[in-house]
Amino acid sequence: MQAGSDDKVEAPLPRSLVRRNRLFLVMLVTLTLLPLGAAVSIYYGAPWMVAGAQTNRGWLLEPPGDLETLALRHLDDEHLVAGERRRWRLLVFPGAHCDDACVEAIELLRQVHILLGRDEDRVLRFAVITPEAAPGLFGTLQRRLPEMELLRGPSGVLSQTLTARNLRGRERAADSVEGLDTGVLTVDPLGNVILYHGLDQIGSDLLADLKQLLRLSNIG
Repeated sequence: MQAGSDDKVEAPLPRSLVRRNRLFLVMLVTLTLLPLGAAVSIYYGAPWMVAGAQTNRGWLLEPPGDLETLALRHLDDEHLVAGERRRWRLLVFPGAHCDDACVEAIELLRQVHILLGRDEDRVLRFAVITPEAAPGLFGTLQRRLPEMELLRGPSGVLSQTLTARNLRGRERAADSVEGLDTGVLTVDPLGNVILYHGLDQIGSDLLADLKQLLRLSNIG
């Protein structure tokens, strides 16, 4: 497991506090990614009123996923856990057929990270490599993005995460995400998987959503 020399060891939060903070943050994300009228309609039990009203560029996962159920592992085979480092996480999935354009999109994610400015340190980037990935992908990413940590993930983990949930976005999601193996998941500091962006959204779309989340959240 990689860690910067200036990382501090942080004591884990009590479980009751984690649950309370998690509930609060999920509510905050829902409210901040929707206009006020849409958020009020959800609050009063009329979610069908919000169609087309979202301001987020990516797709909001409803309900949020749980980071630890993704069963991601560091290269030393240790599980990636929610309380390990209380920061926002970007999990990029290159998929089974990551060509030059795919690698360039992952490199662009580094620029998105830098453009967060003073909030850059609140976010960590990971690339998730599944068993279907081309044999040379590990070496390519380690050579071209040495500062980004690589993780191992089980087959089909991205598709399974998305198909189990409703996806709400500014545009209608694809009719089916079955078999989808590329994209970026945004995970909050408490381990909630809350947003999905396609690789083609790495750039202004992802940056806009991240800035909005970080501006309105004081967690992580």
